[in-house]
Amino acid sequence: MRCENTDLLLVDDDSNDVAVAMRAFRLHSMDQRVTILRDGAELLEYLLGGNSGVEIELPSVPKVILLDLKMPRLDGKAVLRALRSNPRTRNIPIVVVSWSDQEQDMHDCYALGANSFVVKRFDATRPGQYLIDAARYWLETNGASQVQPRRK
Repeated sequence: MRCENTDLLLVDDDSNDVAVAMRAFRLHSMDQRVTILRDGAELLEYLLGGNSGVEIELPSVPKVILLDLKMPRLDGKAVLRALRSNPRTRNIPIVVVSWSDQEQDMHDCYALGANSFVVKRFDATRPGQYLIDAARYWLETNGASQVQPRRK
């Protein structure tokens, strides 16, 4: 699912997690601000284009990326390395969202430049609320997400 005016990229390979997330975003009238990508390789292709060397028009820079940690092809840590090394994507807030609560995973992600690490959790009364809280913080509360990087 790709939206024209994307503020938020949700990158997750688990269709159940995506369904819970989108239900929560719809419930809070935020679904029109979300583009879903299925893994890290798709995210890099979306933000940076291919390696053909041909100049292409890229999408607008999102205000925040919600990035799953454990994905096929290219995991969250590899994505963090790639995005933080590129001037176009270096300053995009990235929230790693994972079922892992391992201290080492959290440490590694912060060391690679994650802005936040949120542990996925099951809450039958408010499914996906942790994503709504994270998205609202980066889209509405944190002023850094309102500042677009300068182009050279």
